[in-house]
Formats: sequence, C-alpha cells, structure tokens
Amino acid sequence: MGDSADGGAPFPIVAWRRLVTTDTTVGGVAIPKGAKILIVMASANHDDRHFENADELDIYRDNTTNHLTFGYGSHQCLGKNLARMEIRVFLEELTKRLPHMELVPDQIFEYLPNASIRGPDHLEVHWDPTKNPERRDPEILKRHTPFAIGAPQNKALARQVRVTEVGREADGVIRIKLEDPNGRKLPDWSPGAHIDVVVGDYVRKYSLCGESADAKALQIAVLKSEAGRGGSAYIHETIATGDIIRIRGPKNHFWLDEEANDFLLIAGGIGVTPILALADRLKRLGKRYQIHYAGRSRASMAFLKRLHRDHGERLAIYSKQEGARLNLKTLIAGKTAETQVYACGPERLLAALVELMNEQPECLHVEHFTSTGTQLDPDRESGFDVELQDTKLLVHVAPDQTLLQALRTVGVDVASDCEEGLCGTCEVHVLDGEVDHRDMVLSGPERAASSRMMVCCSRAKSKKLVLAL
Repeated sequence: MGDSADGGAPFPIVAWRRLVTTDTTVGGVAIPKGAKILIVMASANHDDRHFENADELDIYRDNTTNHLTFGYGSHQCLGKNLARMEIRVFLEELTKRLPHMELVPDQIFEYLPNASIRGPDHLEVHWDPTKNPERRDPEILKRHTPFAIGAPQNKALARQVRVTEVGREADGVIRIKLEDPNGRKLPDWSPGAHIDVVVGDYVRKYSLCGESADAKALQIAVLKSEAGRGGSAYIHETIATGDIIRIRGPKNHFWLDEEANDFLLIAGGIGVTPILALADRLKRLGKRYQIHYAGRSRASMAFLKRLHRDHGERLAIYSKQEGARLNLKTLIAGKTAETQVYACGPERLLAALVELMNEQPECLHVEHFTSTGTQLDPDRESGFDVELQDTKLLVHVAPDQTLLQALRTVGVDVASDCEEGLCGTCEVHVLDGEVDHRDMVLSGPERAASSRMMVCCSRAKSKKLVLAL
C-alpha cells in the first residue's frame, strides 16, 4: 500500500455541565436549585431502553437521529444544522475519494484525558493512491447527493435484505424470512420488536416472530387485509423468494418487563406475532405465563403448531368457528395484582382491556396495529397556539399541520420515532391548556391529567397550550 496519514480525530462531547434552576427530581433523586451537575449525554445515546442494540454502530438504525449529541430542548446546539451539513459533506467526499482507506493494523489508541470529550489522540490510516476512483472516472468528483439542510430525517435510509423464504402460515397469512444479501449478521432484536417493511410505495410495520437466536435472519408474518390500504395485498401478490427489499429497524415499543414474575399474554388474530416472541423469551427466563389466543378459526390462526409445540401447557385457544369465546372479564378478574398483562390484536379487544384494567393501567401493556391520530382533515381541524416556556417562543399550529411539524418549522427538535401516536417517543410536558389526545400510548387517567402529550398527533382543545420546551 502507498501513502498513510496520521491526523487528529473529531472530538465528540460526551458530557457537559449545567446549573439547576429549580428544585427537581430525576430518577428518584432530589436535585436542589443551584446545584451543579455533569450530564453524561453519551450514556443517553447508549440507552438500551430506547435504542435496540444500543452499543453497536448501525447507520441503518431506525431511530438513529434520536440522539442527544447536539443537546435537547432549549439547550440544543445553535449550530447543529451547520454541523450536520459539514459532517455529511465530509463523509460524502471521504467515501467518494477514498473508499479503500483502511486503519493501520495493530496500532495502539491513546485517548484524550478529558471528562467531557472522548477521542483518540491520533489515528493512523493508509490507502493505495493508484486505486483512487477519480483516476478511473474524473467526473466522479463532480457528483453530489442533494440533501435538505435542517433536522435529519430518520426515514432517509433503509437496510437492504433478501427474501429467502415465503411460506403459507395460515389462511390469508404468509411467513417471510429475510437475510442480509451478503450473508452478514443482521441486528439483534428484543421480544416485542418490529420492523418497517418498505416495498413499492408502501411502508408497513410487522412484528418479528422468528427465533431471536438466529443472528442471520429476521422473520415476519403478514395477514392480507381486504379492508386495508393495499400494503398487505401488495406484499402477498408481489413478494417472492430472492427479492431484495428494504427494511427499517428493528425497534421496540412493546418492551417486556423481565423483572416481573407472572404474565398474562393475550393475542387476537395476527396479533399473535409479538405475543409469540414474548412467550419464547418468558419460557427461556423460567417465568410464569399463560397464553390466550383468539381467532375466527383454527385455519386462520398463525403459528398454532409452534405454539402447541413450545407452549402447549400454557396455551388456551379460542376459535369462533368452534363456538369458543375469550371472556376477557373473567380472565382479568382471575389474575393476581402482580400479573403483567401483554396484549396485541384488534382495537376492540385492546379497548376492552383498557376499560377492564382502568384501575391498574401500570399492569397493562398493549401493541396497536395502526393509529389514525396523524391523519388530518384541515376542514375539520382548528388551528391553535403553543407557548414554549423555556425558549419563549409562540408557535401557531395550522389546521393542516401537526404540532411536531410546527415545532420543527421554528427549529425546535423534538425526538420522534413512529410519528403515528404509537410509540411515545415524542412525549412532551404540558404546563397549561387542555389537550385533545389522539395517541395510543397514554392511559385514561394520564389523559385526564393533561400534563403530557404526544406532539406527532395530539392537538389542543383550548386555544393555547403551554409546553415545557
């Protein structure tokens, strides 16, 4: 190899100092006004409650933009968008000109002795100049990828995967196995996680239901919905073994509380997919659990053979065709106060569970299929104003605009993920005003308190809201 270079590396800030302006409590610890604190932002960026495979570098991570590198809220970096632009231009030019650059092997990394900044003192690389792409095609240096200046969009990238198996799982349900086109390991995933499947003009969410120990494959099950918007029908009619499709994720909004000891798992129809993954994990952990699975008929119920094989003694099947009915009231009445209830299925099933467990909302965990909270009809919506307490801004939200969109327009970045009112990532604190809740996250009592809202979908009943932003 030819030339080598030895230069300084970027200096990522991992922690910064702040002064507490009012008495507060964080994680059960009281922090008095006037206290000086050191906030370790790098820890937040490795929070495995928010990021799947938090310690791995994955440029295709679905919520890769939801980090705190540039701060958050009123204290976010003023130059963040310029920094993002510079980083993008630098990476594009580097990869265009030196795609063959490699680290010098066996070098010893010495890191800067600093509590706030993390980075190596030096970094040695090498490359062969004769392999520079512009020597073969000088025009390559004139090619640039256009991009918008501003907050990054986490939906800009998607991972390519190959369809290696398509099989019938039940009436109207196909099982699809996905692998990396180059045989590489796919990201690990936790029970309850799902992926976004990007095919044609459709983006659809499907829970992962394969064996989590299989590091080279992901598996989903797709029900062909006759009343849907066409995405599932497109997948059924066009996807074939060998196809290359794109996915985003995995990501998880349906976390399993592994500290609990007793579980009630309830599935309706295709809602069995995340429930199956939860059951597999609970079995490996040696926890107490029961599975109650309802469907139109046994022929339409996916994964019955696998459920009987792996969870037969814990499994109860309710086939409408056979006259068996899932009595939720009796089921909930028979559970203990410590039992955690996990459910996925049609909205009427989940709504009934929410009502039955109104006095124990902390014990109920549900996974919704879809949400209509972000579908706006400007002719039926009303605009409203939002006052941002920390930044002293007054923002108007138009009838055809979500609150999240309005905040981004004035440069206020709020973390978001699904943007459908399903995940809770975009939650903000409400200091004053009445909220029109449209999410699928908050419980009845939480909605009544009107102290929190999901800005991707919820709106205002009052003329103005005051937010802690």
